[in-house]
Amino acid sequence: MHAAAHSGTYAMGRIGGSQMVPFSIRLLDEHCQLAISCPTPPMRSGNHNFLFLVKGEVLIETESVQQLVGANECIIIPTGNLFSIRYFKDCFGYMGSFSTDFLCTSPAVAGIYKGIAFVQAGGSRITRFDHSRSGFVEMLLERVMAETLSVPQSDDVIRANMNSFLVEMAAESEKATANNQLPNALSNRFMKMVFENGQSNLSAAEYAEKLDVSPNHLSKTIKQNTGHPVTYWINESAMMAAKMLLKNTDLTMSEIAEQLGMMDPSYFARRFRQHERMTPTDYRRIVRGNSI
Repeated sequence: MHAAAHSGTYAMGRIGGSQMVPFSIRLLDEHCQLAISCPTPPMRSGNHNFLFLVKGEVLIETESVQQLVGANECIIIPTGNLFSIRYFKDCFGYMGSFSTDFLCTSPAVAGIYKGIAFVQAGGSRITRFDHSRSGFVEMLLERVMAETLSVPQSDDVIRANMNSFLVEMAAESEKATANNQLPNALSNRFMKMVFENGQSNLSAAEYAEKLDVSPNHLSKTIKQNTGHPVTYWINESAMMAAKMLLKNTDLTMSEIAEQLGMMDPSYFARRFRQHERMTPTDYRRIVRGNSI
């Protein structure tokens, strides 16, 4: 096979001319929680990128639109589209990239791709599978992953399972349009704002004021479109900011707490431990021992 598939290096797709591999896949597991620093730098790939979750949630920004991918959901980001991972939590699943040239080895297969909107130049979309179909998709990607790790590797096995995966995506694409988790413009504005202001420690009422809506309307809209209340996302963004500061700076716990608007360092430590199931000091030690 031409592609280096499973790697300890985080990547959905790489830019780099001759360095672009035609196919890659990697497992999303607990190690990614420590390895991926969010938000990631904006990326633009010469391949189509995909992410499928069995559990957890990932917030992806594509062309300034926030898209929350949850359990039993998949997103494909077409080639050339700019994207960034804004938030990542408790995920298990698969992510990778592919070129249609690699997967389309016959006119019959190429004909299938002409009707698949999500690998065209348009924007990305989320597809949600019911429990049984999600299990089937997971099995397909697990088989692809296993083949990339086998010696010798079979491109034909990888192509067959990836094409089956994309056919499943095509079959569910119309449902995905109706069931997108963030169809509401207010949700999109709130998610963008809260993850850009993780260190501001604003309250739900203050976000509502900034968005020119009532707190009750904001609360109902966010809960309906994301499955979580406003306070959940405020806390998530604060903890994400804390992790970035722990990993990328030498600030003391008191200084980090102050930047997050928590004047009591012990309160910050308690909140962080509840969220991450480890102390801030332990988190800093672990992530600085890992390389991305």
